[in-house]
Amino acid sequence: MFFENFAWGEEKLGLISGVSFILIGVFAYFIYLEGLTILPLILLILGMLAASGTAVLFQLPRIRGMRPAISTFLGGMGIGAAVILWVLSCVSVNDNLIHEIIVFLLTGVELILSFFAVGFLLLALYPETVTKPRDEKVLVDIDRSAKKEKESEIKDDLFDRL
Repeated sequence: MFFENFAWGEEKLGLISGVSFILIGVFAYFIYLEGLTILPLILLILGMLAASGTAVLFQLPRIRGMRPAISTFLGGMGIGAAVILWVLSCVSVNDNLIHEIIVFLLTGVELILSFFAVGFLLLALYPETVTKPRDEKVLVDIDRSAKKEKESEIKDDLFDRL
């Protein structure tokens, strides 16, 4: 899984996600300054939703326990949808070449930031719980040792009271 490589603390992941959301707003203002019509903006918003949904799909094994193969397959489809919407958004600008390049770069940054913002947010919200299957003999030994420790604590406490 893509986000499994980021094994940082929850605070750092939440901070990175928050900064990513702030940067989305900053780059959205730069896109606003470009004076786009409504069609490229709608396609961009749909592309950002597809990129955010991709991040959610990549986190499904962590959130819902889904098989990683299914999650990766659906996430790949989400990335494909995000890229298609991004290209359609940039092609529908119909302006001079420099303006199209600027819009292309700004909207690409928006898509990447939305992917990482939601991905890191989910990574911070759902920390990984490692559960390894244990052997029955190990569990019995742990129970016995815990019982012996409790009995010794009770005896020590009794002698301390006297």
